[in-house]
Amino acid sequence: MMDEATGDEESSGSLATAMSGGMLVSASKVFALGFGYLTQIVMARLLTQSGYGDVILTIAVINVTVLLATLGLNDGLMREFPNHEDDPKKARGVVRAGLIISVISGSVVAIAVFVSAPIFAREVFNDPSLAELIRVGAVGVPFIVLGKNAVALARGSRDAKPRAIVDQLIRPVLRFGFIAGLVIAGFGALGAITGQIAAMSVAGLLVTAFALRLLPSPFGESTSMYRPILAFSLPLIAVQGMNFLNSSLDIYMIGYFLDSAQVGVYNIALQLSNLTTVALITVAFLLPPIITRLDKKGKQKELLATYQGLTKWMMMLAVPIFVVLFFAPRIVINLLFGAKYTDGALVLQIVIVGKLVAILSGLNFKSLIALGDNRFVSYMMFAQLVLNFVANYLLIPVYGIVGGAVALTLSAVAGDLLGALVLFRQYDLHPLSLSLLVPVSLLGGIAGVGFVVTTVAGLPLWVVIIPLAVGYPIVVARFAIEPRDEMLLGLFEDRIGRELTPVRNVVNRLQ
Repeated sequence: MMDEATGDEESSGSLATAMSGGMLVSASKVFALGFGYLTQIVMARLLTQSGYGDVILTIAVINVTVLLATLGLNDGLMREFPNHEDDPKKARGVVRAGLIISVISGSVVAIAVFVSAPIFAREVFNDPSLAELIRVGAVGVPFIVLGKNAVALARGSRDAKPRAIVDQLIRPVLRFGFIAGLVIAGFGALGAITGQIAAMSVAGLLVTAFALRLLPSPFGESTSMYRPILAFSLPLIAVQGMNFLNSSLDIYMIGYFLDSAQVGVYNIALQLSNLTTVALITVAFLLPPIITRLDKKGKQKELLATYQGLTKWMMMLAVPIFVVLFFAPRIVINLLFGAKYTDGALVLQIVIVGKLVAILSGLNFKSLIALGDNRFVSYMMFAQLVLNFVANYLLIPVYGIVGGAVALTLSAVAGDLLGALVLFRQYDLHPLSLSLLVPVSLLGGIAGVGFVVTTVAGLPLWVVIIPLAVGYPIVVARFAIEPRDEMLLGLFEDRIGRELTPVRNVVNRLQ
C-alpha cells in the first residue's frame, strides 16, 4: 500500500510539474494567440487576398529554412540535457555545443537561401516577386534558430519561463507592433514580412540571454558534447522535416495548384483550428523531459498514469473550443477576419476534427522521441507524408482548399492512430482510461444529436450550445475527476503557491 501511495504521489507530482509549467506556457500562449490573431486580422483586412497569401507562402518557406538550420537540435537538446544535467561538465558541454552549432548552422543556411531565393520563387511558385520577401526572411534565420535551441535547453531543464515570457509575451507584441506599423504605413506584404522577421530576430536574442541565466554557464570547464548531440539530433531532421511537411504540405500544394488568394482563405481556417492546441500546450509542454526521467528511473506505472492524466485534461480543455468552432465556423471567421474569408468554414470544420483526434490519441510522436525510439517515428512520419502527398495531389485539383483540408486530416488521423499503436505495443503506454472515455462519450453524444438537429431539422445553434454548456461542467466534475486528481490539485497548488478553494467548491457542488 505504501508503494502504491508513493507511486500515486510521484505520478501526480509529474502531472503537477507538467501542468504548472504548462499553465505558465498556456497563459502566455493565450496572450500570444490574442496578439497573433490581431496581427492576422490586420494583415487579412489591410492586405489584398493575394498579398496576404504571399506573406503566408513566404513564412512557410522561412519555416522550412529554420527547420533545416536547426539540425534537429530542438528535440535533441531537450532530451540530452536532462540525461546529463547531473554531471556539471557534461551539462555545460550540452549548452555550449547547442549554442555554437546553432550560430554556425543558421548562418550557413541563411546565406544559401538568400542567394537562391530568385530561383526558388520562380521555379516552385511561379512568382518572381516572392524572391524579395524570401530574402528579407533569410536575414533573420540565424537569430531564430538560436532562440529555438535556447528554448529547447530551458525546456530540457523543465523550465517554461523563457518560452512563456519572451517567446509568447514579448515576441507577439513586437510582431504586432512592427507588422501593423509597416502595413499601415503602406509597405504591404514586404512590410508584413519585415515586421515578422524583425520581431522573431529580437525575440531570438532575448530568449537566448534569458535561458543562459537559468542554465549552466557554457564558458566554464566542460566535456565536449558536439558528437553525441549531433549523433542524436541529426536523424531527427528527417523526423522533424516530415512532421513539418505533414502539417504544411497542404499550404505548399495549394500555392502550387491554386492562386495565393486561396492560400490566404485556407490559412485563416488553419489559424482558427490552432485554438484547440492551447489545451495541448497547457499540459504537454514539459511532458517529453518528464517521460525521459520517469523512463530512466524505470517507473512504468507512474509513466502510464502521467500520460493518461495529461491526455484526459488536454481533451477536457479542448472540447469547449471544438464545439464553438465546429458549430459556428462561418460566424467566427466573419467576426474576426471578414466575409471574404468565410469560404474557409468547411475547411475549419474538417481540420478541427483531426485536431481533436490528435489530442484523444495522445502525444505519441513526442513521447516516442522522448523514449529514444526515433526509428519508429521516422517510419511513421514517412508513411504519413506519402499518404498526405498523394491525397493532396489527388484532391486539391478537384476540390480546391476543401481537398487540402481532407488530405491533411486523413494523413494526420492515420499517423496519430499508428503512433498510438506503436507506443502501446512497445511500451504499454496508451491514453485511454474510463475517466476519459465516459465524459468524451457523453459529450460526444450530445454534440452528435445537436449536429443532426441543426443540419437536418434546421434548428438554431442555441439548441446545441446551451445543452453542451450546461452539461459540460457537470459531466467533467462527475466522471473525469478521480482521487488521483485530488492529489494532483494539492500538488499543483503547492507549485503555484496559491490555494484554489473556489475550484474545489465548484467541483464539490457539481459532484
